[in-house]
Formats: sequence, C-alpha cells, structure tokens
Amino acid sequence: MMKLESWHSSEDKRRWKIVRTDDYTDVPGEIVTADEATGECSMLVGGETKTLSFGPGGIRIVGRRR
Repeated sequence: MMKLESWHSSEDKRRWKIVRTDDYTDVPGEIVTADEATGECSMLVGGETKTLSFGPGGIRIVGRRR
C-alpha cells in the first residue's frame, strides 16, 4: 500500500496519479495527500483543495506515463 504525504515534494507527487478502483478512472487534480489503505486523498483542483474518500482500497497510486 502506498501513501503520499503533504511533506513529499510537489515534484515527486507529480510522478504519480490516482486511479479509482471502482471504475478505473483517473481522479482529476494534483495530489496533496493520498493513502491507498484508507482510500482518502486531497487533490488540488483549479486552485482549490478537495478532500475525497473512496473507502478502504478504493484508490490506487500509479506512475504517470512519460
């Protein structure tokens, strides 16, 4: 299980994206925090931070294609 915290650098977090496990769509925005175990994440979308919860195991943190 992967976890990204607020103290990880923005540059490091940009290498990752969040995918929902229910419909395999990307969660839009830039990652602020994310935890695969709890399914909770905070995303920066249009200058606003949104906190989302998809339930335990509800998200996966995967590498972005370059």
